[in-house]
Amino acid sequence: MIDVKSEIQYILVTRLLADMAKAGFLTDTELTTAKHLAVEKYRPSTVWE
Repeated sequence: MIDVKSEIQYILVTRLLADMAKAGFLTDTELTTAKHLAVEKYRPSTVWE
C-alpha cells in the first residue's frame, strides 16, 4: 500500500536537496548521502519498485 504522506515528503525533500546542491550549499557527496537518508526515512514505494 502506498503511503501518500511519505511519498509527498520524499518528493519535497529530494527537490529541496537538489535545489540546495544547485545553489552550492551541498557537494555531490553530501547530496548523495542526503538522498540515501531520505530513502531510509520515507521509504517511498516508487524507489523500491
